[in-house]
Amino acid sequence: MLYVVELDFTQPTRKAEWDAWYMEHVDVLLSVPGIHTAQRFVCLTHWSAPYLAIYSVESPEVFESAPYRARGGRDSTGEWKSLMVNWDRNVFAGIERAPAVTAGQLLLITEADPAAVARAEVDFSWLEVLGLDRTVARRGLAVVEEMRGRHLAGDGQGPIRAYRPTMSQRIAVRA
Repeated sequence: MLYVVELDFTQPTRKAEWDAWYMEHVDVLLSVPGIHTAQRFVCLTHWSAPYLAIYSVESPEVFESAPYRARGGRDSTGEWKSLMVNWDRNVFAGIERAPAVTAGQLLLITEADPAAVARAEVDFSWLEVLGLDRTVARRGLAVVEEMRGRHLAGDGQGPIRAYRPTMSQRIAVRA
């Protein structure tokens, strides 16, 4: 299952500070039982929520657990909460673990009907929303080489968005 967080950050002059905090926040979330991996991305074209984080999670019940409620959720973001807008959190079924996107690769995302993106000849994994904000019903994810992804996303006006990883995928370490 995937937990996907999308948002925009409204204070570009504080972005380096926010990125440092967010990296610590990722580590805090990876300490929650049931959260297994995390990776952050940025959209390569204009998008209302250009920042993306994808976590592999055990089940939707993780978000009802005491450890998550103590360390996660919108209220865990402190001073940054008011600076993060267009903020959506969705839980999806369809794949067990988020793909690790490495340097030289891009993550493609679409909410279009599978037939509408078939010409792209990309093997999308199709996800169905299960919980939290439920802002989309279905989403396709794929990992492709960077040049191909840039070509498919184009100027951002089509049905496919491309995201560059801003960190390597992190894996939770359990004692």
